Amino acid sequence: MYAQSTPFNSLKTILNSALNGNKDHVEAVCQRMGINPNEVFDSICQAMEYGTGYLQTQPLAGQARAIVLRRLDQQQTAQIEDVADELGLSVRSLQRRLQAENVNFREIIDLARRDIALRLIRTTQHNINEIACVMGYDEPSSFRRAFKKWTGHNPKAYQLATC
Repeated sequence: MYAQSTPFNSLKTILNSALNGNKDHVEAVCQRMGINPNEVFDSICQAMEYGTGYLQTQPLAGQARAIVLRRLDQQQTAQIEDVADELGLSVRSLQRRLQAENVNFREIIDLARRDIALRLIRTTQHNINEIACVMGYDEPSSFRRAFKKWTGHNPKAYQLATC
């Protein structure tokens, strides 16, 4: 018995073919579905980078940032020990290598929080206190100060301006 062809099965075929490096097969399936194969490859690369936390060619700061973003998005802790463990490094080695790239872990955390906060404010109807809580701030006032430092605006004004 043959598997029924569904969009899900076609997408599964595309993903399996892409992961196995069969570009011609991916392009053929994409053409049948009316999908641009370049967009598929870009999306798969982004998903793999985000899902695994890093690409081997990416600088260590970028790898660490991707891990922090993923962990914060999943409401997990993003301590330096967690990131070092995922990268297979000791905390001290991670610190030393980040220092060689002229960045420290606190900056990575701060930028990741900023990116997530901006996305949440633009894309949700949650109030600022809820966003502050999701972001891990004990006090909404701490979140408001950090947000003002990042953008020059208070979060409510930014939210009203972008919605």
